[in-house]
Amino acid sequence: MNTWFGLIGYTLTAVGFFVLFLLLLTTRTQRLQRTLLIISTITSSLWAGASAGVIYYALPLHWLLITESIRNCSWLLLLFSTLADCQSIKTIIWVNQKPRWVIFALLCASLAELISIILPWLTLGRIMMLHLIQSAVGLWLVEQLYRRTEKHGRWTVKPLCLGLGLMFAYDFALYANGVLTNTLDPAFWFGRGWVMILTQPLILISSRRVTNWATRVYVSRDVVYHSTLLVVAGIYLLIMAATGYYIRYIGGDWGSMARNIFFALSGLLFASLFISDSLRRQLKVFITKHFYANKYEYRQEWMRFASVLENKQESPYKVALQAIIQPFDCEKGMLVALEADKIKHYAYYNLDEGYPDPESVLKTLVEASIRHQWIIDIEELINGSDETPFIVEPEQIKRITSFSFVVPITNDNGFQCACLISNPHSTQSLNWEDRDLMWAISTQLSVYLNLYQTNKIISENQQFDTFNRMSAFLAHDLKNVLAQLQLLAKNGKQHRDNPEFIDDAFETIDSAITRLTKVVEHLRRKNQQESITANETFSIDSVIQSVCNSRRANKPVPEYVSHCLEPIFITADKERFSNVLSHIIQNAQEATSAEGSVFVEATKDEKYCTIKITDNGIGMSAEFIEERLFKPFDTTKGNSGMGIGAYDAKRLIEQLQGYIDVQSEPGKGSCFTMRIPIPS
Repeated sequence: MNTWFGLIGYTLTAVGFFVLFLLLLTTRTQRLQRTLLIISTITSSLWAGASAGVIYYALPLHWLLITESIRNCSWLLLLFSTLADCQSIKTIIWVNQKPRWVIFALLCASLAELISIILPWLTLGRIMMLHLIQSAVGLWLVEQLYRRTEKHGRWTVKPLCLGLGLMFAYDFALYANGVLTNTLDPAFWFGRGWVMILTQPLILISSRRVTNWATRVYVSRDVVYHSTLLVVAGIYLLIMAATGYYIRYIGGDWGSMARNIFFALSGLLFASLFISDSLRRQLKVFITKHFYANKYEYRQEWMRFASVLENKQESPYKVALQAIIQPFDCEKGMLVALEADKIKHYAYYNLDEGYPDPESVLKTLVEASIRHQWIIDIEELINGSDETPFIVEPEQIKRITSFSFVVPITNDNGFQCACLISNPHSTQSLNWEDRDLMWAISTQLSVYLNLYQTNKIISENQQFDTFNRMSAFLAHDLKNVLAQLQLLAKNGKQHRDNPEFIDDAFETIDSAITRLTKVVEHLRRKNQQESITANETFSIDSVIQSVCNSRRANKPVPEYVSHCLEPIFITADKERFSNVLSHIIQNAQEATSAEGSVFVEATKDEKYCTIKITDNGIGMSAEFIEERLFKPFDTTKGNSGMGIGAYDAKRLIEQLQGYIDVQSEPGKGSCFTMRIPIPS
């Protein structure tokens, strides 16, 4: 039984050191300590494997003791190099006198052991004395390493000192007993493998903590956490099975019943432990604290933070509150802002409006946190911390029971608020790393909430902009109606007895009524874009002819020529299309003297209908066309113009999937070309 116990222990030790050796191979640092640590782990693995072989095949100990000397030399070299902070073996040997003689003595002892295999001049007692000296030197170096390390850095080498100290102390006791009794105690020998298993996690912890040795293999905290749970569960089940077997073995007739009852109770205990949230949290904290240099896996935390911000179902304020609560596993929280003389509540987390904390005290803390850009630890304030840049009466703060921290979410120009959160469960105590994470999250949340507030303002401004744009177009339409009625009133005095004028007057009034009706409809809808949907199918030729007829009262009279053999039909807002043509023709007339000419012509090809409006007036410069012609509210007509006619023409043609082109030279006239797709 003892043989199998020792064989399993040494086998597990060999496997463990080999895994540690593979992990260390992934390190990127090229320092001597890292190299010696790799050598020490592989020699320890070979030594443990040799020990298992010796036990299994019942071989003599001489070869095994040589491998043990090699293992000890590698660990002692690692300790020497760490103490002297050397980066080469040559420096250790030739610069420092003590290591030189110690290493020389160890090499001589190993050589003597090797020779004793061929020429057995060293007895087992003398060989054990050599190993006793090796273990004593190892204990001395471990003590020197811990004592000479500065206090703030001892946490990095403490696990290594404990592991190697345990290894050398056990060897010292083993060989001291062997020297006294002139034989090795089998129980002592078989138990050494299991003791070495205990040293491996301690060496691994130091290899993570010491920068020069740190492994770069990324092992997720979740993987370590769940693996630890599985290992603990396995060990628990093994212990329970062994205990159940023992109960059955000694219980006689009642053993089976006692074993079944024991299994039921142990299963209940096992389930209760694994569903315990507090136990799981403590295990996570323990793993993070002892196996990782950083408290948080920042890449993973940032991805979780981003996923929380993508939630579109909740309000942005509640999303922000959840984002700052999630990493710290707080039970309760609240997001508030200061408005005038009171706190405005924007979001709650596991809390309702009936919380017992006084508003006046919370207001004081929130105001101080925002003003000083300070994360407030309420417990520190109660204990009278001197680090805070403000003073609050501790007696008032003691009345706060729901919250433990106040985290400001603010920037210089944006929305200013604060999160009040309860005590975090993700850690036993908050340090600088927790505060840095809190501050980083709060900084990003200030941008997030500021963007939300800005978007709200932009949305409101867009609504006003839409209304103002609509008003401008409506005013333009009203101006055109007013111009028609003014012209009708002016000509009525001279042609009131002319029957043709009476017919034109009624037609003009009908047109004005139609336009005013549409203006009223637009005002009711309060959305200028809806005018695009008021579509109908009509003939372009008839609309152009009607517009030219309506502009005949002004000089020069527009002349229309159509090169189309058949009518061209499009679907659009007929009234708006008519207004656009009327405006361009009106501009051409106003830019041309009464003796000049204005021509309107329409052509058609397979895909487009082309309308050209040409005049020989004053023309425009290229700079004016590029920078001012289609710019809204920019006019050359003074108070009589709105500056949106050309802009509306361009927008309408583009909405019909066409385009408008302008060719003009000062003093030579202008040509407006509108190309409109023909529906297939």
